Amino acid sequence: MILAGIDIGTNTLRLLVAETSDSSHQELFSGRTITRLGQDLHRSGVLAPDAQERSLKALEEFSGIIRTHNTAGTSVIGTSALRNAANAGEFIAEAKRRAGLEIVVISGEEEARLTLSGVRRALSPAGRAHAGLLSSALVIDIGGGSTELIVTRQGGIASLESLPLGAVYLTERFVHHDPLTRDELDSLRTAVSRELDALHAKNIRPASLSLCAGTAGTITTLAAMDQGIAIYDPDRINGYVLRKTALDRMVDLLAAATLEQRKRIAGLEPGREDIILAGAIIAQEIMVRCGSGEMVVSDWGLREGIVFDLYEKLRNTKAI
Repeated sequence: MILAGIDIGTNTLRLLVAETSDSSHQELFSGRTITRLGQDLHRSGVLAPDAQERSLKALEEFSGIIRTHNTAGTSVIGTSALRNAANAGEFIAEAKRRAGLEIVVISGEEEARLTLSGVRRALSPAGRAHAGLLSSALVIDIGGGSTELIVTRQGGIASLESLPLGAVYLTERFVHHDPLTRDELDSLRTAVSRELDALHAKNIRPASLSLCAGTAGTITTLAAMDQGIAIYDPDRINGYVLRKTALDRMVDLLAAATLEQRKRIAGLEPGREDIILAGAIIAQEIMVRCGSGEMVVSDWGLREGIVFDLYEKLRNTKAI
């Protein structure tokens, strides 16, 4: 069955059209557009008009692509920006009017669950060295507005946490110079540390887990940067092992670089150069706390989980 899923993130909108069954998953179209929907949201509490317009235009384009594939169902999911914006309802209504898309805003916990579904499928094909280790793992999804942490034990979900640590929000709060100052860097890192230390206080201690896995734009971009990939290649990203030593080097490089210098770094997705440092610091601080020297990267995550979840719902209602 051909299905479509849209992930409306704080920084990026992602579309996936795929033919999915119990045993197979064939990607028919994959696209993403950086619209920065959550621009200035932490200060204003509302979605900015220009950010809304960029995002609505992207959704109109996505809607047209979906129609060309004769899909049997579409699921459109809103995350952190739409959870937090006071005028989210207006944006959702406009998306329905202009693009014909019904947006469902989900909780951080549901976002984590769907993300894990996508990561499991990505890292579980036959021959994947890390597939079995996902039964006891920490899975990290660093987004523009929040970071989701999923702990698995014995194949099940032991805990789901959604933290207010997003690459966009942290950058807007703490980075005001180019390059950023030492004080800005210290303040950014302190904010990340406080949230993660509070998580430890709740007895979520992933240090005992056998694997650390990561997904979403920050992590996949860091994996591309580490390999110097000029043109993004999912096959070189999925299953890639990002070592903490490499992450440390990239954080140092990014902290010292201007935005123009970052634009020349191979693998750094255009439009992400201003927020990649904040995302990298989140990843770095998580790896410190879980005692892991490496992170396995998944090219699949929330967007794929949205499609798999839609398939399961249709199957359970005997629609397929």
